Amino acid sequence: MKNKIFTVISLLITFTLVFASFCFAEKVKVRVVEGIIEQVTDDSIRVRGNYYNIAHVPLKNASGETLSKSYLNQGKKVEIFFLGNKITSVLVHEYMLE
Repeated sequence: MKNKIFTVISLLITFTLVFASFCFAEKVKVRVVEGIIEQVTDDSIRVRGNYYNIAHVPLKNASGETLSKSYLNQGKKVEIFFLGNKITSVLVHEYMLE
């Protein structure tokens, strides 16, 4: 009898936790803004007409190497990665030739 009660309580706890995780899953949004750098200031870049604060945000190249802010130049393609409303990283591509 005790094993049956323990099993039922364990299943109820498990279902409650699974249900709660689905409720909060929609609130975490991952998105990427891709575009060409239009302007660079000390702590922000303008891409697609919007300014993004990149202070304390890791800058990476396509190989995953960390870059300095000196690699941020007008005309370079970037991908800005967000988790929720926070920028998690910026991928900086070399100049695109067409």
